[in-house]
Amino acid sequence: GESSLLYAETGSGKTLAYLLPITEQLWLEIDEDESAGFAVIMTPTRELAAQVAGIATVLAPPGSVRLVSHPTNLLSDPTKDRGDLPTGGRMTEDGLQQPRIFVGSAKAMMVSLFGNKKMPAPPTSKPEAKFFLQNTRWVVLDEVDRLLNVKKTRAKTKNKVHEKPAAIVTSSAMRLSLGESQIIAASATVGRPLKRELARVMGLPPQDCPPVIRGSATEEDASPVVQVEGQHIGRAVTIPDTVRNYVTAVEGSSPGKLLTSAFFVMKALSDRPRKILVVLTRNLDLSTKNAIGALKHFGCKPEPKSLLDALEADGTDQMIEVFREVSGAKGVGESYFNASPSDGEDGSEDDVGDGYVLVTGEDTIRGLHLDGLDVVIVVGRPAGPDEYTHIAGRTGRAGRNGNVINVVSNENAAGLKSWEKMLNVDFLQLDMDDVATLD
Repeated sequence: GESSLLYAETGSGKTLAYLLPITEQLWLEIDEDESAGFAVIMTPTRELAAQVAGIATVLAPPGSVRLVSHPTNLLSDPTKDRGDLPTGGRMTEDGLQQPRIFVGSAKAMMVSLFGNKKMPAPPTSKPEAKFFLQNTRWVVLDEVDRLLNVKKTRAKTKNKVHEKPAAIVTSSAMRLSLGESQIIAASATVGRPLKRELARVMGLPPQDCPPVIRGSATEEDASPVVQVEGQHIGRAVTIPDTVRNYVTAVEGSSPGKLLTSAFFVMKALSDRPRKILVVLTRNLDLSTKNAIGALKHFGCKPEPKSLLDALEADGTDQMIEVFREVSGAKGVGESYFNASPSDGEDGSEDDVGDGYVLVTGEDTIRGLHLDGLDVVIVVGRPAGPDEYTHIAGRTGRAGRNGNVINVVSNENAAGLKSWEKMLNVDFLQLDMDDVATLD
C-alpha cells in the first residue's frame, strides 16, 4: 500500500484503521517465514504501546505480536516479551512463532536496534538489525506529532536539533528497504509543519509528503477525504460533539488553590459512581504524586490513584491484560464494563460498576482509551488548543456522552474562551452549585 497520514478526531478508530489492513495481510501470509516482512508500530509512551499491542493480539495471527516494553533483541524469542494471552492473543499448538508485529515506544524501539552510549553493544546485533529493517514492510507512527520534531516555523534555529528516536528508526527503514516500507502516521492534530517534517524523515521533498486521509466526524458522511497534491485541507478535526466543555473559574492561580477547587468538583460529582480522570497540566507545575497525596488528605472518595500505576503490572503480558480490561479491548466489539458481573443481564449501561478517580499529567494521556470514562477534570490551562483536543478526547468516545471540566484561574478562563472558534466548541461557565447536575 501507499504511505499515508491518518487525520481524524480522538476516539474515531485510527488504531483499527491501520491495524486491520496489516493483520489481514498477515493472515493471508500465515505460512510465510519472517522474511515476508515485519510491522513496526511506535508510540510516544510504553502505556499506549501496551494498549495497541492488546488490540493487535485480538486481530493478528497466533504468536505474531510482540510488545517491546524495554530495549531487547527484537529477533530473539523470549516468551516473557510476547503479547499473546489466552484471553486475547492466541497460541498455536506448536508453540510461538516468529513475531511479525512489533509494538513499543519509539525510544525502546530505537535502543533495541541501535543501542545507546551506556551499552557495550546494541541488544539486536548489527546484522540482525540490518535484516530487520530491510524487511520492515510497515512503519506506523501513532500520535506522530509527538514522535517527530515539529517546528511551527521554517526559521532556522541556532541550536542543533537532535533527531528523535522515531525519526531515526523511520529513516533507517526507508533507506535499508530502498523506499519500500509503507509509512503510516496517525494523529488528531495535523498541520503543515508536521507534513514537512514527515516528508523530511522519509527523504522526500516537502511537496511529496504522503497524502492526508481525513476521517469524517459524522456517520452521515462516513467516507474519508483524501488530500490531493497541492490541496490544503483546513482544520478538520475537532473535539467530538458528544463532549461538553465547561469552565470553573477560581480566584487565584496557585497549584494549591486550583487543586482544592478540583477536589470540591469531585466531591460534588460523588452523588453516584462516576469514572473520573484528573489531568494535571504542565503549567500547574505539580507532580502526580503530590496531587494524589493532597487529594487523599482532603478525603477524596473514591481514593485517587495514579493512572500509570493503575495500569502498571509485573511483566509484559500482565500489562497488556490490564490495558485490555481498562480500554474494553477484551475482544473486538465487546466492552469490558458491559461484560462485567456488576452489569445487568441485558448488558445495559444503567449500572457501569464502581467509579474511580485516576490522576495523570498532560504529557502521558495521549492516545489512551479508558472505557466508559464519564468526566475529565483539567486542573490548570493546557499547553495549547492541540493538547486540549487530545485531553478532551479521552471522554465522549465512540458516540458516548462525556464532560470536561476545566478548573482554571479567572485569567486563564478568558484564555480558554479565546480557543472557542479555533476548536469549534463552546466553553460553558459552570458554577460549583451546578456540578452535581451534570449527566
